[in-house]
Amino acid sequence: MTRRTPPHRHTPALAGITLLTVLTGCTTETTGQAHTPTTPTINTTTADTPTSPDNSTFTEELANLLPCEVLDDNQITDLGFDLTTAQFDDVGILYACRYRTAPGETPLMSIGLDADWALDELNLTNYDSTDHQVGPLRALLITNDTDPNMCQISMELGETAHATVRVSWAESQEAACEAAERVAAVVEPELPREQG
Repeated sequence: MTRRTPPHRHTPALAGITLLTVLTGCTTETTGQAHTPTTPTINTTTADTPTSPDNSTFTEELANLLPCEVLDDNQITDLGFDLTTAQFDDVGILYACRYRTAPGETPLMSIGLDADWALDELNLTNYDSTDHQVGPLRALLITNDTDPNMCQISMELGETAHATVRVSWAESQEAACEAAERVAAVVEPELPREQG
């Protein structure tokens, strides 16, 4: 699997290069005379920066991101999961990629993306949820006493979008939450997010 660098990671570098190029090219020097450079008008909008209020770049980036491409091969194996077990699910409201530690083994780990469902709109009836933080992202840590071997962390990506890491069939809820925390920490920097 080839690793794609999310476009939002290029924005600061492109803006810095553009600024440096504009500033360097706009000064002139005449031998023996002091010169005050003029301040150029800088267009800080780049191709990766949303220019419309609907954040169309974020929407497109999230729509083009497949759950099985969020992490690269090394990240998946470093987390203890087997690449050959990857299973893409796009059924109904489910849009996720599931992994196992080995074929036929547990626990199961899934990474899900939802571009049309806000974090605050999740139906958490019969679930326990607590406010959580993953890097800079607001999140919810979700458990269920009737499924004590499951733990889910859902992270807010925008007003109507979230990503979910879920670990199930673990030895205990504590083990499931520890694994979900590890995976979420690796997933978070790879996710697009709405600029606000």
